[in-house]
Amino acid sequence: MTLLTRDDLIRALRELVVELKTGGEPVGLRVVGGAAIALRHFDRHTTADLDALHVRPGTDDAVTEAANRVADRRGWDHGWLNFNVTNTGSEPLYGRPTAWETVYDDGIIVIQVAGADTLLAMKLRANRPGRDTDDIRKLLAICEINSVEGADVFYSECYPGESLPDRAWTMVSSILQTQPLTKPELVDPVDLS
Repeated sequence: MTLLTRDDLIRALRELVVELKTGGEPVGLRVVGGAAIALRHFDRHTTADLDALHVRPGTDDAVTEAANRVADRRGWDHGWLNFNVTNTGSEPLYGRPTAWETVYDDGIIVIQVAGADTLLAMKLRANRPGRDTDDIRKLLAICEINSVEGADVFYSECYPGESLPDRAWTMVSSILQTQPLTKPELVDPVDLS
C-alpha cells in the first residue's frame, strides 16, 4: 500500500490535471476523506488514497485511467485515486448543503475539496475507531461542536431522520472526555497550477 503525504497528493493532482487536459473532455472531480483533510484543512501526515465522488461532468473511467498513468510513473498502487466512498452512502445528500472549495479550475478541469462540516459528517458516519478518531477530534474543533448532543444535532442536520450512530456517539464522548478540543493549524491553500 502506498502512503501519500500532502506533497505527494499535490504533485499527483498536478500530473492528473495534465493527463485529463490531454483527453480534452471536461472533468469535475470532488475530493473527500483524508486527502481532502490533508489538502485543505490540517496536516494529516499521510493517507492511503484519494477518495473522490463520482465525476460530474466527465466519467469515472477516464479519471481512473489518467490516475493509473500517474500511478505507473510514480510507482504507486493503482487505486490511489478511487471512487469507493460513493458506494458507502456517506455523502450527505439531503440535509445541510455540502460545502465545496474549488482548488483548481481552468474552465475544463475543476477540482473541489469538501468543507470541514461535510468531512465531519462523513467521518462520523464511518466512525472507524482509531482510524477516524484524530480526524473527528480536529474536525469537531474546526466546526465548533463541543458536546455529544451537539454532534448528534449536527449529524441529524446532515442526514435528516438519522441520529448519531452508537459507535460514533461513544467515540465523540471519549474524544470530549480525554482532552479539550483545540483547533488545528490550518494548511495553506493548495496551488495546483
